[in-house]
Amino acid sequence: MRPAERAVLVSIVLVVALAARAAFVVGAEMPAPLRVDAGEYAQYAYNLVEHGVYSMSKQPEPLPDSFRSPGFPLFLALCRLLGGDSWYDLSRWLQVVLSTLTVLLSYRLARQFVSFAPAVFAAVLVALSPHVVVTTGFVLTECLAAFVVTSGMWLLVGSRSTKRDVVGALVLGFAPLCNETMVFLPLVAGYALWRLDRRRAITVFVVALLPFVLWNVRNQTTELARRGSERATASISHGSYPGMIYEDEGSFGFPYRADPAQPEFGSSWSNLGQVLWSRVRAEPLRYLKWYALDKPVWLWSWPLVQGRDVYVYPVANSPYERQAVMKASHTVMHWLHVPVMLLALLGAAYGILRGRREESWAPQALGWIAVLGTLAYLPVIPDPRYLQPIRPLLFVLASAAVPMVFASLRRRSDTEPAPVAAI
Repeated sequence: MRPAERAVLVSIVLVVALAARAAFVVGAEMPAPLRVDAGEYAQYAYNLVEHGVYSMSKQPEPLPDSFRSPGFPLFLALCRLLGGDSWYDLSRWLQVVLSTLTVLLSYRLARQFVSFAPAVFAAVLVALSPHVVVTTGFVLTECLAAFVVTSGMWLLVGSRSTKRDVVGALVLGFAPLCNETMVFLPLVAGYALWRLDRRRAITVFVVALLPFVLWNVRNQTTELARRGSERATASISHGSYPGMIYEDEGSFGFPYRADPAQPEFGSSWSNLGQVLWSRVRAEPLRYLKWYALDKPVWLWSWPLVQGRDVYVYPVANSPYERQAVMKASHTVMHWLHVPVMLLALLGAAYGILRGRREESWAPQALGWIAVLGTLAYLPVIPDPRYLQPIRPLLFVLASAAVPMVFASLRRRSDTEPAPVAAI
């Protein structure tokens, strides 16, 4: 296929991606969109613009806090500065642009180490994934985080200069500010680069870790009303219930609301340890299965735990339910989900185990991101929503595994003995 034909094909994928995201933002109706997490992000942005204070307090003179990571509130604050009263619409349309660019960057990242066809396959998966599409409509951090992670990896993998290394590392380093759980990303990038160029690995690691370090310096040198550790303990307690239920199925998804030990259970590290340890000792095998087997499978599954299908918050008039083409794409992606995730797992394993000095460091880095991204969320609620920032990378891993599978099948057929002719 000629370069011009390839460009046309990639452009078609991007147009489809843009159309799907625009259709969801325009058509889907969201009652009370600024609820729970979204409302807190919006309040942070308001206080940043109106008071110059990073706080989610609604008091006339808000006190600073570090309860939530600052990346997405900074994005919303920018939308407030640029859009004024129309900040909400502006934020969602900017997310449409970022999510569409994530499709292109997924293709460009995959193209660094696989051929054209698998790279386009990765872009198609990102373009059509309902999990990725719907993030554009919610005032939540997943869309921005996915763009930051994908663009940071693309910049670093394709880098041929120190300047681009620094820019890529800074972009990747912004990811933990969108979600502090992703603090492992600088470590992964540095580790994967170590076998190729140790000086470059150290540079990338230090620069990528810098934004997170500066954020923590601010937190340690500022008197804060609330700290992120409060949210951490509460989140771990919320994710400790096997099957995400407490006593009966009616509590599914939100078992902590029915547990009389809450909120004290998740109010401090000491309370968390005492209550959780007593429950683990009473049913060790049940909790071992929950953390070692059930949670990883749930994280890589299709339906959200705290939501419906792929929707975090209630959505009415969704184009996935009333438009034939969107509905068909949802059905196809749902049907492909298990095989694609198995391919991603295969691609991750291959990248980690078969990394060689002469090969691209990207497969090994992506493989470790898939593994550590899963492990990072084992302590909390195993909701597939939390893997949204690395979902494009999972699709890239799945696309990279496809030629491996075909090559393995060809080798097997070549080594099979020819059938003996009948006499």
